[in-house]
Amino acid sequence: MAPNDDEDERLQSVALQNSQSILRVRIHAEDELRKQSDWLRVTLSSIGDAVISTDVEGRVNFLNGVAESLTGWSQAEARGHLLPDVFHIVNEQTRQPVDNPALRALREGIIVGLANHTLLIAKDSTELPIDDSAAPIRSPEGEIVGSVLIFRDVTERRRSEMALRDSAARKTAMFESALDCIISINHEGTIIEFNAAAERTFGHRREDVLGQELAQVIIPTAYRERHRKGLAKYLATGEGPILNQRLELPALRADGTEFPVELTVTRVPAIEPPLFSAYLRDITERRQAEEALGRLAAIVESSDDAIVSKSLDGVITSWNRGAEMIFGYTAQEAVGRHISFIIPAERLSEEDEVLSRLRRGEKVDHFETERQTKDGRRINISLTVSPVKDKAGRIIGASKVARDITARKRAEEELRHLAAKLSETDRRKSEFLAMLAHELRNPLAPIRNALQIVQLSAGSDEAVQSASQTMERQIRHMVRLVDDLLDVSRISRGKIDLRQERVELAPIIHQAVESSRPAIESAQHQLTVTLPPNPVYLDADPVRLAQVFSNLLNNASKYSDPKGRISITVEQRGGEVAVSVKDTGVGISSDMLPKIFEMFTQVDTSLERSQGGLGIGLTLVERLVEMHGGSVSARSEGPGRGSEFVVRLPILIETSNTQQPPEPTVSEPTPPRRILIVDDNRDSATTLSMLLKLTGNETHTAYDGLAAVEAAIKFKPDVVILDIGLPKLNGHEAARKIREQPGGKSIVLVALTGWGQEDDRRKSREAGFDGHMVKPVDHAALMKLLDELLPKSV
Repeated sequence: MAPNDDEDERLQSVALQNSQSILRVRIHAEDELRKQSDWLRVTLSSIGDAVISTDVEGRVNFLNGVAESLTGWSQAEARGHLLPDVFHIVNEQTRQPVDNPALRALREGIIVGLANHTLLIAKDSTELPIDDSAAPIRSPEGEIVGSVLIFRDVTERRRSEMALRDSAARKTAMFESALDCIISINHEGTIIEFNAAAERTFGHRREDVLGQELAQVIIPTAYRERHRKGLAKYLATGEGPILNQRLELPALRADGTEFPVELTVTRVPAIEPPLFSAYLRDITERRQAEEALGRLAAIVESSDDAIVSKSLDGVITSWNRGAEMIFGYTAQEAVGRHISFIIPAERLSEEDEVLSRLRRGEKVDHFETERQTKDGRRINISLTVSPVKDKAGRIIGASKVARDITARKRAEEELRHLAAKLSETDRRKSEFLAMLAHELRNPLAPIRNALQIVQLSAGSDEAVQSASQTMERQIRHMVRLVDDLLDVSRISRGKIDLRQERVELAPIIHQAVESSRPAIESAQHQLTVTLPPNPVYLDADPVRLAQVFSNLLNNASKYSDPKGRISITVEQRGGEVAVSVKDTGVGISSDMLPKIFEMFTQVDTSLERSQGGLGIGLTLVERLVEMHGGSVSARSEGPGRGSEFVVRLPILIETSNTQQPPEPTVSEPTPPRRILIVDDNRDSATTLSMLLKLTGNETHTAYDGLAAVEAAIKFKPDVVILDIGLPKLNGHEAARKIREQPGGKSIVLVALTGWGQEDDRRKSREAGFDGHMVKPVDHAALMKLLDELLPKSV
């Protein structure tokens, strides 16, 4: 073998040995690397955080079990995927993708710290808040060969942090919204907390008092040193008898005013040096309420009324001095017993009803009943019972106030008896006046009839005419007295009704003047009537208004000397009219003026001026004027200087300045009629028959109700003038009988009676009468009525 061949062979052997050695080293190194890798994988798989590793291109090559759980990717599924596919993260607030920390570590070769507010979007779209960090993986030569990403689920930590923040917020809100003052101080007595309620109560701003001594801020000067000495020990040791106790003490506001507060001091636990929280409450209103309750208790105790409280079962819980006085039982005897011991047996059901109403929340007001006293007396009481409620509004009992009204009841009963007697007396008086008027009118009727016969038949004999005029005046005067007497009685009992209509005032004045003219002319008085240029209209009863002015004119004539002056003047003043009746007569003294309209008052009662009358004319004037919505007043400069009466009435309508003259009326002759006159007063029937015959009528008389019915059948009258108070058959019954006869419905029936009240007129209408006249009848008025009721062709 050549030497070169041996050298080659040796070299090949050496090379083979070297290759085998290198292979063994490499195999050993790879084995060690696998062991280390396996150890790393086991380690990463066993830690609590999630771990993902990538190659240099950012592709996933490892996930531990925690990462698989959080991302929803298995290692087999994830391997080879780009990291953003497996680890998809967004910003928690904006929901926008964020820079992946592992990719940044690959890109920049740096360790990327924990990120905040990051959400991991798992494979199944579940969202998890996480903390994450990443670092590059380098080869031994320092080259970046991959990255490792570590992250963890922070859901529970976030929840704990949120709960902590909420708790702190709640504590702050409670501190600031508390109604009581909360002031915290440290061991040196310096204010470290001062809530909003304390600001409102004490009037200090928080920033002005923080760091100041508590005593200097809220304790009045007179109490500061004592407060400091007492507080020094508690601040130093954290202990003392005032802790957790409620104290009442004076406090000071920023404006210098003192007020009472309730104080509770607690030590903040587990803090050294000690801290204290003072809870203060303004008790000004409570003190005032306590004082009010004290006053109320004093009032209750001193009240003469019985003030009793009881449960809803009727058991007495309080009993004041008034109850002791009224019922005779002491508080010791009454409290704890059922209220029924003072209730009469027959009235026990009342208590059940009262308790039932109280349970419904109702109040019983001024319930009048009877109760029984300790000595067995029955007393009348007025009872007020109110439900008592607790703070929650639940009804827990009742408060009752009982007043002894026995004396009042006795007085009321006496008043009722007296009122009944007065009412009966008034009724009898009214009946007497009506009867008096009836009895007076009956004899006046034949007198007036006879007088009118004389006037119609006497011709021109001056003496007879003068005598008849005198008799006519006196009869009118007597009739007026009777009418006034009855009118005042009706008005005082509210029995008179006005028949108001639109009327002109001037004709009413003329009617009053004509009614009073005989008296005025008899005394030769000078009468002046002044009316406004335009007509004045009123809403009035013309008859009653004429009665008012006629009474005033008659009074003026009565109290004026012969040939004296009387004037009646009408003036329109804005929305009212004033009618003045003035005379030059005896006048009215100043002491009489305030009483002039009182009933039965006479202006002059001297014998030389006695003019008769009842003293009721002016009372009647005042009442009638007031019923028309007006007023009347009297004026006089004193005795002997005349008087003036002014009536004021509201105007209804103002018309134009032109006053149309009344159309002339042409009187037509009255045709003769067949008239049946029925009256049990023969003089009255006879004289009226004679009077009607003188005016061309055919008459027949009857003197009782039955005779009237028979005469109506035989005589066949056009008119029956029928008295009401007839024997055998009264006027109402007779009228009904006449109406039932053949042709009876066409007969004109006129009641002529001494009964002239409205109720009498109503009864006449119901009985079938066409008219109702009161005795003594004026012949002209009777003829006018017959003209209205009978057709002219009769």
